[in-house]
Amino acid sequence: MEVEHLIFLIHPCCYEALEREVLLASNMEIYAERETEVKQRWLAALEQARATLLLQLYGPQSLFEAATERLGRANACYVRAEFPGGDQMPEYYRRLTQCIREHLREFELSFDPAKVTSEIWGESFEGCASNYSSAFAELLALKRPPRMRFEMTVYDSRFLYGCRSPEPIPLPGTDIEAMLFELYDRTGAAIFQSRLTAQYLDRRPIRLALDPARTYVCTTTGVSVWPEEPPIRAVPQEPRAFSLSTSSRCWVRAHAMLLDEFRKVLSSAEVGQRPTQSLYQNLA
Repeated sequence: MEVEHLIFLIHPCCYEALEREVLLASNMEIYAERETEVKQRWLAALEQARATLLLQLYGPQSLFEAATERLGRANACYVRAEFPGGDQMPEYYRRLTQCIREHLREFELSFDPAKVTSEIWGESFEGCASNYSSAFAELLALKRPPRMRFEMTVYDSRFLYGCRSPEPIPLPGTDIEAMLFELYDRTGAAIFQSRLTAQYLDRRPIRLALDPARTYVCTTTGVSVWPEEPPIRAVPQEPRAFSLSTSSRCWVRAHAMLLDEFRKVLSSAEVGQRPTQSLYQNLA
């Protein structure tokens, strides 16, 4: 059978098994609530799926069984592999992808890497969902970038609560896109993600020109990492060079800049060369 569409469901239901007391004590209720919502979206979407192969990376067996009931045994693959330990992530990606290949062989499935479409679900939006899906895309030699379905993910960054749906901004000539959000207070936030190259192993520099008086860079927990000494007043200054990569998982925030201008800043980012060979060349 020819598979026309892939769904990467990464690390689903991380909060489901946690006791309510643990969620309350750790102030993680918003993540558990979001997870409950997106789980219902996953199951509803699978009811309508056709010529689709679901690739569920770990997560509850009960969820996988529910997916199998909707798609059929051949169209649902539970992806798992032994972790080699240490920092051997390339080998781990290879083992996980081998699990996918074995499923394809067992059920006589195939897909055209140049034509097959794909999308990303799971947890978290900023981390594993983008990371593992991009590694699978690279090792499966996909030519079309997977579509990030933010509404099908659970995020780590609390400031995304109440945000509007993101606007993807592809960087020309690359597989990297900036996901631009308008936050609840109408300020902007953007994160860069790779789609066809393993995000955590991708060390390509992404160079930006940022005004330190109107923009800053922070972690998923909101801790500012640039500039080191923010100006007191938001008076526009000469933009300064700043570099990050998809592996850094940092957010670029605009706190005194209209979204239209912020969008231009993101669109003008320049991507450097990847310093290592592709995963596909090394491990496929």
